[in-house]
Amino acid sequence: MQELILLLLLGCVLYFYFSKKDTRNAVRDAGRGDDAKADDIEFYEKQNVLFVSDKNSYSKTFEKEINNGLPHFNTLRKYSASGAQGRDYFGVKLAGETWLFPVSQQDLKEVYSYTNLGGPVESMPFRQAVGYAPKGVPFIPTSKHSKDIRKSLTPIFHSDWMEVYFGHFNRAMRDMVETWKKNSGSKRNIQKDILDMAYDSAVYSLIGSKLDVNVPYHGMDGVETIHIKDCNARTMLDFSKHSATDEFSHDRNFRNNSKDKHCENLCKNMETLQEALIGLVEARVAEISNGAEKKKTIVDAAIGLVLQGVLEDVNEGVQNGWAILNGAHLSCGNALTAALYYLLRNPKSLEKLHGEIKDELFEGKDISLDEIEAIATHAKLHDLDYMSYVIKETLRLSSPLYGKAMKVKEDLKLKSGFSVRKGTIIYPNNCVVGVSENIWKDPLKFVPERFDPESSYFKLPNGQKRESITWLAFGAGPRACSGDNFSMYFMKLGLVYLLTMLKLELIDTFKGEGYFYWIHENEMFVKIDQV
Repeated sequence: MQELILLLLLGCVLYFYFSKKDTRNAVRDAGRGDDAKADDIEFYEKQNVLFVSDKNSYSKTFEKEINNGLPHFNTLRKYSASGAQGRDYFGVKLAGETWLFPVSQQDLKEVYSYTNLGGPVESMPFRQAVGYAPKGVPFIPTSKHSKDIRKSLTPIFHSDWMEVYFGHFNRAMRDMVETWKKNSGSKRNIQKDILDMAYDSAVYSLIGSKLDVNVPYHGMDGVETIHIKDCNARTMLDFSKHSATDEFSHDRNFRNNSKDKHCENLCKNMETLQEALIGLVEARVAEISNGAEKKKTIVDAAIGLVLQGVLEDVNEGVQNGWAILNGAHLSCGNALTAALYYLLRNPKSLEKLHGEIKDELFEGKDISLDEIEAIATHAKLHDLDYMSYVIKETLRLSSPLYGKAMKVKEDLKLKSGFSVRKGTIIYPNNCVVGVSENIWKDPLKFVPERFDPESSYFKLPNGQKRESITWLAFGAGPRACSGDNFSMYFMKLGLVYLLTMLKLELIDTFKGEGYFYWIHENEMFVKIDQV
């Protein structure tokens, strides 16, 4: 009897031990702390994921890319264009986390379908920016509050506010074209001219007037007083250069806690820009309080949303206004410059677009500069198919925006059979997926016809259907860019003015393929003649 009791006790002890061990293992696997994540590379490599560059951290490659004037993740872009066959993902380690970059269309729809509030995948903010860059919609986490802001802001880009903005844009374009015509035969850095024009029209949409203000800019060589638009552009470039470190990527408050001189300067410059915009908003609030008539501007719209309780305060309104300003200034300006670059490099495409503008928009007539605004309406530009193909192809090759990263909140097994661990970041990056040889035939060639359903380029290289979600110039899902309609019209109207009124000859100063993105130091020189 005693032996039986001892055996039962021993059995209970062993059962308790192994069941607790299983529980500990389950908790460990579910939590997956940093130590458990060490085997992520092996886990994903078994699923045919190619880890690019240093497997421990991509940050050194990241820094090298940016300091050499290349886009973020340019190394991945090169692999995607000529090393993606047979794979669905590339991988990198950044700030101790595992990032997966899709290079096929296989799982894109499913992953984006999980990004709704409460879903297993969370759309991430631009995390390197949070804590020192503005806290507008692109920079804040997915939440009901951010969803309400987007719901209120998006209609602005599809309302009569657009017509008011493009009144400013037409004026700015005419002024720039007149300046270029007066300097016929000269060589100009049109990238700077276009960005200045985009800034002027964007500021009008922001406050309803010009903003010619000089402010202090804190650089490594000291303090200088420069125009606020140049301070903004330089600050964003500084942020881009110094965000590519494990510290910036991992700790959203790194800049605020750091004693590094670069970080101190970023603090001062961001505060300068914020104070300038807050000053404008507060002055406008005072005007409205004193009975001033409301304007169709971003600032007045933001003030209205503060009064409605959608935005928490004036500061949050400023941050969202700042995000829209930079979209209209840097993103749209660089996108228009890129479209000109590719057209001037591809004379057949340029000639074909010229023909569409002359025959379909202007009905074969010769048009003066002052007549363009009345003719080139949103509806008529929408009907120019080849124009749309040109812009989509430009944004495929040179998207000013990269897309949004998404963090997996629980272990997932996708329909394709691919398994994703909790904590993994999936990043459908347009710079990478936009040139994947799995999706695009001759991926680095400028071929607008690839968006024409009648073209052989419209399908995947293997002849199968290409899903529309593979073109991610404005992202996809609930965090897609609200200004897509605005941006497309901006580029179309800009091309009509420049290609109708001027003859441009590219003086190619670029190395490589001339890839543009929203923050860079490239210059684009063109010889200008009147038509």
